[in-house]
Amino acid sequence: MADRLTIADLQHMKSDGKKIAAAVVYEYQMTKICEKAGVDLLSVGDSLGRNVLGQADVDECTVDDMIPFARAVVRGRERAVVSVDMPTTPSRGGVAEVAKAARRFKEEAGVEMTKVDIRTREEELFDEVPAVIDAGLAVYPQIGFPTQGASRGIHGGPEVLDHVMKWAHRIQDAGAALIDLTNVPPDIYEQVCKSLRIPVIGGQAPPQADGKIQVAVSGLGYFAEQIDRADGRPNMAKFAYDVMKGVIDDIHAGKWGTGQ
Repeated sequence: MADRLTIADLQHMKSDGKKIAAAVVYEYQMTKICEKAGVDLLSVGDSLGRNVLGQADVDECTVDDMIPFARAVVRGRERAVVSVDMPTTPSRGGVAEVAKAARRFKEEAGVEMTKVDIRTREEELFDEVPAVIDAGLAVYPQIGFPTQGASRGIHGGPEVLDHVMKWAHRIQDAGAALIDLTNVPPDIYEQVCKSLRIPVIGGQAPPQADGKIQVAVSGLGYFAEQIDRADGRPNMAKFAYDVMKGVIDDIHAGKWGTGQ
Protein backbone atom coordinates (compact mmCIF):
# COMPACT_ATOMS: atom_id res chain seq x y z
CA MET A 1 0.00 0.00 0.00
CA ALA A 2 1.29 3.48 -0.88
CA ASP A 3 2.12 5.88 1.93
CA ARG A 4 -0.94 7.82 3.04
CA LEU A 5 -0.99 11.43 1.92
CA THR A 6 -1.28 14.27 4.43
CA ILE A 7 -2.64 17.78 4.06
CA ALA A 8 0.97 18.98 4.06
CA ASP A 9 1.60 16.69 1.08
CA LEU A 10 -1.26 18.35 -0.82
CA GLN A 11 0.21 21.76 -0.04
CA HIS A 12 3.63 20.59 -1.21
CA MET A 13 2.05 19.44 -4.47
CA LYS A 14 1.17 23.07 -5.16
CA SER A 15 4.68 24.32 -4.41
CA ASP A 16 6.08 21.51 -6.58
CA GLY A 17 3.81 22.42 -9.48
CA LYS A 18 1.81 19.17 -9.30
CA LYS A 19 -1.96 19.18 -9.83
CA ILE A 20 -4.25 17.81 -7.12
CA ALA A 21 -6.86 15.32 -8.34
CA ALA A 22 -9.92 15.32 -6.08
CA ALA A 23 -13.09 13.25 -6.34
CA VAL A 24 -16.45 13.61 -4.63
CA VAL A 25 -17.49 10.13 -3.46
CA TYR A 26 -20.13 8.79 -1.12
CA GLU A 27 -19.35 5.12 -0.47
CA TYR A 28 -16.79 2.34 -0.15
CA GLN A 29 -16.73 0.84 -3.64
CA MET A 30 -16.31 4.14 -5.48
CA THR A 31 -13.64 5.08 -2.93
CA LYS A 32 -11.69 1.92 -3.79
CA ILE A 33 -12.07 2.58 -7.52
CA CYS A 34 -10.84 6.17 -7.19
CA GLU A 35 -7.96 5.04 -5.00
CA LYS A 36 -6.84 2.57 -7.68
CA ALA A 37 -7.06 5.42 -10.20
CA GLY A 38 -4.63 7.51 -8.11
CA VAL A 39 -6.87 10.13 -6.49
CA ASP A 40 -5.22 12.55 -4.02
CA LEU A 41 -8.23 13.95 -2.16
CA LEU A 42 -11.58 12.27 -1.48
CA SER A 43 -14.42 14.61 -0.62
CA VAL A 44 -17.65 13.29 0.89
CA GLY A 45 -20.08 15.83 -0.55
CA ASP A 46 -23.30 16.89 1.10
CA SER A 47 -24.76 16.38 -2.40
CA LEU A 48 -25.22 12.80 -1.17
CA GLY A 49 -28.49 14.08 0.26
CA ARG A 50 -29.85 14.51 -3.26
CA ASN A 51 -27.81 11.91 -5.14
CA VAL A 52 -27.96 9.03 -2.64
CA LEU A 53 -30.73 9.72 -0.12
CA GLY A 54 -33.19 11.26 -2.58
CA GLN A 55 -33.65 14.43 -0.56
CA ALA A 56 -35.31 17.27 -2.45
CA ASP A 57 -32.88 19.96 -1.36
CA VAL A 58 -29.23 20.03 -0.28
CA ASP A 59 -30.26 21.94 2.84
CA GLU A 60 -32.04 18.82 4.14
CA CYS A 61 -28.77 16.97 4.66
CA THR A 62 -27.62 16.66 8.29
CA VAL A 63 -24.48 15.69 10.16
CA ASP A 64 -26.18 12.42 11.11
CA ASP A 65 -26.77 11.75 7.41
CA MET A 66 -23.13 12.48 6.52
CA ILE A 67 -21.29 10.45 9.17
CA PRO A 68 -22.09 6.88 7.96
CA PHE A 69 -20.98 7.78 4.43
CA ALA A 70 -17.83 9.50 5.66
CA ARG A 71 -17.00 6.38 7.69
CA ALA A 72 -17.43 4.21 4.59
CA VAL A 73 -15.05 6.40 2.59
CA VAL A 74 -12.49 6.40 5.41
CA ARG A 75 -12.68 2.59 5.52
CA GLY A 76 -12.02 2.39 1.80
CA ARG A 77 -9.26 4.94 1.45
CA GLU A 78 -5.66 3.82 1.28
CA ARG A 79 -3.64 6.86 0.23
CA ALA A 80 -5.88 9.90 -0.22
CA VAL A 81 -6.77 12.62 2.27
CA VAL A 82 -10.47 12.47 3.22
CA SER A 83 -12.63 15.55 3.65
CA VAL A 84 -16.33 15.74 4.44
CA ASP A 85 -18.66 18.62 3.63
CA MET A 86 -20.15 20.57 6.50
CA PRO A 87 -23.90 20.54 5.74
CA THR A 88 -25.84 23.77 6.02
CA THR A 89 -27.82 22.62 9.06
CA PRO A 90 -25.06 23.34 11.64
CA SER A 91 -24.53 26.83 10.14
CA ARG A 92 -28.09 27.71 11.00
CA GLY A 93 -27.22 27.04 14.65
CA GLY A 94 -24.13 29.27 14.66
CA VAL A 95 -20.42 28.64 15.14
CA ALA A 96 -20.91 26.51 18.26
CA GLU A 97 -22.93 24.00 16.22
CA VAL A 98 -20.33 24.09 13.43
CA ALA A 99 -17.56 23.35 15.94
CA LYS A 100 -19.62 20.52 17.45
CA ALA A 101 -20.16 19.03 13.99
CA ALA A 102 -16.43 19.31 13.21
CA ARG A 103 -15.58 17.38 16.38
CA ARG A 104 -18.09 14.70 15.44
CA PHE A 105 -16.62 14.36 11.94
CA LYS A 106 -13.15 13.95 13.41
CA GLU A 107 -14.06 11.60 16.25
CA GLU A 108 -16.89 9.55 14.73
CA ALA A 109 -15.85 9.42 11.07
CA GLY A 110 -12.07 9.81 11.24
CA VAL A 111 -11.73 12.38 8.44
CA GLU A 112 -8.84 14.84 8.21
CA MET A 113 -10.72 17.88 7.00
CA THR A 114 -14.13 19.48 6.51
CA LYS A 115 -15.28 21.83 3.78
CA VAL A 116 -17.36 24.82 4.86
CA ASP A 117 -19.31 26.64 2.17
CA ILE A 118 -19.27 30.40 2.82
CA ARG A 119 -19.86 31.51 -0.80
CA THR A 120 -21.60 34.92 -1.10
CA ARG A 121 -21.98 34.96 2.72
CA GLU A 122 -18.32 35.42 3.68
CA GLU A 123 -18.94 38.28 6.10
CA GLU A 124 -21.63 36.32 7.90
CA LEU A 125 -20.02 32.87 7.92
CA PHE A 126 -16.26 33.51 8.06
CA ASP A 127 -16.15 32.72 11.80
CA GLU A 128 -16.87 29.09 10.91
CA VAL A 129 -13.30 28.84 9.56
CA PRO A 130 -11.48 29.40 12.90
CA ALA A 131 -14.24 27.52 14.74
CA VAL A 132 -13.44 24.33 12.82
CA ILE A 133 -9.71 24.77 13.39
CA ASP A 134 -10.26 25.35 17.11
CA ALA A 135 -12.30 22.13 17.19
CA GLY A 136 -9.20 20.24 16.03
CA LEU A 137 -10.06 19.61 12.38
CA ALA A 138 -8.48 21.07 9.25
CA VAL A 139 -10.76 23.39 7.31
CA TYR A 140 -11.32 23.73 3.59
CA PRO A 141 -13.52 26.78 2.85
CA GLN A 142 -15.50 27.19 -0.35
CA ILE A 143 -15.74 30.67 -1.84
CA GLY A 144 -16.82 32.16 -5.15
CA PHE A 145 -20.32 31.68 -6.52
CA PRO A 146 -22.81 28.79 -6.34
CA THR A 147 -23.79 26.37 -9.08
CA GLN A 148 -27.46 26.66 -8.11
CA GLY A 149 -29.79 29.48 -7.15
CA ALA A 150 -30.13 33.11 -8.22
CA SER A 151 -26.40 33.92 -8.11
CA ARG A 152 -25.23 30.80 -9.96
CA GLY A 153 -22.90 30.97 -12.95
CA ILE A 154 -19.53 32.49 -13.80
CA HIS A 155 -18.80 35.91 -12.25
CA GLY A 156 -15.89 38.08 -13.35
CA GLY A 157 -14.53 41.63 -13.41
CA PRO A 158 -12.43 43.80 -11.08
CA GLU A 159 -14.95 43.83 -8.21
CA VAL A 160 -15.18 40.04 -8.19
CA LEU A 161 -11.38 39.76 -8.27
CA ASP A 162 -11.05 42.14 -5.32
CA HIS A 163 -13.75 40.32 -3.37
CA VAL A 164 -12.38 36.83 -3.98
CA MET A 165 -8.78 37.88 -3.33
CA LYS A 166 -9.73 39.58 -0.04
CA TRP A 167 -11.48 36.52 1.33
CA ALA A 168 -8.95 34.04 -0.03
CA HIS A 169 -6.17 35.80 1.87
CA ARG A 170 -8.25 36.08 5.03
CA ILE A 171 -8.95 32.36 4.82
CA GLN A 172 -5.29 31.53 4.28
CA ASP A 173 -4.24 33.79 7.16
CA ALA A 174 -6.79 32.07 9.41
CA GLY A 175 -5.01 28.75 8.85
CA ALA A 176 -7.13 26.99 6.22
CA ALA A 177 -5.62 23.94 4.52
CA LEU A 178 -7.05 24.45 1.01
CA ILE A 179 -9.63 26.62 -0.74
CA ASP A 180 -12.43 25.52 -3.06
CA LEU A 181 -13.08 28.36 -5.53
CA THR A 182 -16.10 28.10 -7.82
CA ASN A 183 -17.58 29.95 -10.80
CA VAL A 184 -14.98 32.60 -11.54
CA PRO A 185 -13.21 32.94 -14.92
CA PRO A 186 -9.73 31.54 -15.64
CA ASP A 187 -7.96 34.89 -15.27
CA ILE A 188 -9.26 35.39 -11.72
CA TYR A 189 -8.56 31.76 -10.86
CA GLU A 190 -4.97 32.11 -12.03
CA GLN A 191 -4.37 35.31 -10.06
CA VAL A 192 -5.79 33.82 -6.86
CA CYS A 193 -3.72 30.65 -7.22
CA LYS A 194 -0.52 32.61 -7.81
CA SER A 195 -1.23 34.89 -4.85
CA LEU A 196 -1.72 32.13 -2.24
CA ARG A 197 0.56 29.58 -0.61
CA ILE A 198 -2.24 27.03 -0.09
CA PRO A 199 -3.84 25.07 -2.96
CA VAL A 200 -6.91 26.46 -4.72
CA ILE A 201 -9.05 23.84 -6.48
CA GLY A 202 -12.66 23.45 -7.54
CA GLY A 203 -15.26 21.64 -9.57
CA GLN A 204 -15.36 24.40 -12.19
CA ALA A 205 -11.60 24.99 -12.01
CA PRO A 206 -9.67 25.79 -15.22
CA PRO A 207 -6.22 24.30 -15.95
CA GLN A 208 -4.64 27.32 -14.25
CA ALA A 209 -5.91 25.99 -10.90
CA ASP A 210 -3.87 23.91 -8.47
CA GLY A 211 -6.18 20.97 -9.14
CA LYS A 212 -9.72 19.93 -9.95
CA ILE A 213 -12.60 18.20 -8.20
CA GLN A 214 -14.73 15.69 -10.09
CA VAL A 215 -18.03 14.48 -8.69
CA ALA A 216 -17.76 10.74 -9.38
CA VAL A 217 -21.44 10.10 -10.17
CA SER A 218 -21.47 13.06 -12.56
CA GLY A 219 -18.30 12.02 -14.38
CA LEU A 220 -19.65 8.49 -14.77
CA GLY A 221 -23.12 9.59 -15.83
CA TYR A 222 -24.70 7.66 -12.97
CA PHE A 223 -28.05 9.47 -12.89
CA ALA A 224 -31.28 7.63 -13.65
CA GLU A 225 -32.75 10.63 -15.49
CA GLN A 226 -29.85 10.51 -17.97
CA ILE A 227 -30.35 6.90 -19.14
CA ASP A 228 -31.60 8.04 -22.55
CA ARG A 229 -29.10 10.81 -23.20
CA ALA A 230 -27.10 10.53 -26.42
CA ASP A 231 -24.42 13.20 -26.07
CA GLY A 232 -21.49 10.77 -26.18
CA ARG A 233 -20.55 11.31 -22.54
CA PRO A 234 -20.08 8.37 -20.14
CA ASN A 235 -23.42 6.82 -19.24
CA MET A 236 -23.08 4.39 -16.35
CA ALA A 237 -26.82 4.68 -15.75
CA LYS A 238 -27.56 3.17 -19.19
CA PHE A 239 -25.02 0.38 -18.61
CA ALA A 240 -26.54 -0.45 -15.21
CA TYR A 241 -30.03 -0.29 -16.68
CA ASP A 242 -29.18 -2.66 -19.53
CA VAL A 243 -27.58 -5.20 -17.19
CA MET A 244 -30.37 -5.11 -14.61
CA LYS A 245 -33.12 -5.10 -17.25
CA GLY A 246 -31.67 -8.34 -18.61
CA VAL A 247 -31.40 -9.88 -15.15
CA ILE A 248 -34.93 -8.85 -14.16
CA ASP A 249 -36.42 -10.03 -17.47
CA ASP A 250 -34.69 -13.42 -17.05
CA ILE A 251 -36.06 -13.78 -13.52
CA HIS A 252 -39.58 -12.94 -14.69
CA ALA A 253 -39.20 -15.54 -17.46
CA GLY A 254 -37.77 -18.16 -15.08
CA LYS A 255 -34.58 -18.36 -17.15
CA TRP A 256 -31.88 -17.80 -14.54
CA GLY A 257 -29.27 -20.41 -13.65
CA THR A 258 -27.83 -21.41 -10.27
CA GLY A 259 -24.66 -19.43 -10.93
CA GLN A 260 -26.48 -16.11 -11.47
